[in-house]
Amino acid sequence: MPLKNNTKPADVLPIFDTHAHLDFPQFEADHAALVRRLENGTFPGGLAPEELEGQQIKIVGVLIPGVVSHTRTGGSNFARADDCVAGHAAVQSSAHMFHYAVGIHPNHTAGIAEADWQTVAEHARQDDIVAIGETGLDRHWNDAPIEVQMDMFHRHIELSQETGKPVLIHCRDAWKDMLPILRQSGKLCGVIHAFSGDAEQMLECVELGLHISFAGSLTYRNAKFAALWEAARQTPADRLLIETDAPFMIPHPYRGKLPRNEPTLAALTALRLAELRNVPLRMIAETTTANALRLLGKELGNRTQQTECSAEQSPGNGLSR
Repeated sequence: MPLKNNTKPADVLPIFDTHAHLDFPQFEADHAALVRRLENGTFPGGLAPEELEGQQIKIVGVLIPGVVSHTRTGGSNFARADDCVAGHAAVQSSAHMFHYAVGIHPNHTAGIAEADWQTVAEHARQDDIVAIGETGLDRHWNDAPIEVQMDMFHRHIELSQETGKPVLIHCRDAWKDMLPILRQSGKLCGVIHAFSGDAEQMLECVELGLHISFAGSLTYRNAKFAALWEAARQTPADRLLIETDAPFMIPHPYRGKLPRNEPTLAALTALRLAELRNVPLRMIAETTTANALRLLGKELGNRTQQTECSAEQSPGNGLSR
């Protein structure tokens, strides 16, 4: 049976989507309409899930990761505000909602020149960049040699440590390669985005200083996701994050029914987290939003004095539920 929310009618559910590719071509045609939906907290297609009846979604923030070293027009995409959704004139009024990372996705690391990396590093030091990545390892597609992916992954981690900004980590079918690198990297601060591992892998990532972000796959009802569900139950509350990975990973029950994912649909991942952890939906929404703001050095859209990554952390911080 679907989880019925147990919050009061008209409660505001704050949502921070920590990973959404709103600069991808899938969003080109209707930026303004998309942002209106985010401002209003509404689902695409006029959908209104029964489980969220009476709840008002409030999109507090969306983190847009860096992925490639060039744009469709051949120029650098590291200008961010010129090429991402918040740079379009139609959505300037909502620019406070969007936050940016810079990096090179592992599947785009083949053929990257040293000058490309230097551009990443330069932009990473700018105040309007709040995170480093998306980086990591991917053995599913094998679009780049694993040795090249590893080299760029190391560089992103070092850049994160240098700048005190969290690193956004992609891991697909590569846990055996990933964990040794993380163990050898010293102090870490960042996110395993769209987490796909089990409870043991989750706990090791948390011990190493990382947050765990769950995406639409958490909502899938196939038994093959049982290990992921258990990881979600056991993740320490102060390391929980949610995301869409939009336009990908559309959550249940709209998988296969919508053409793309959008940040408001992260509420369905929050709903599934609440169900798995047997806690109120509002608690999950508030906790994951607070965690995201703290990690990124944000407070309701304003820069704080330091990010969680630049602050001193005691060993084992965050391990109690």
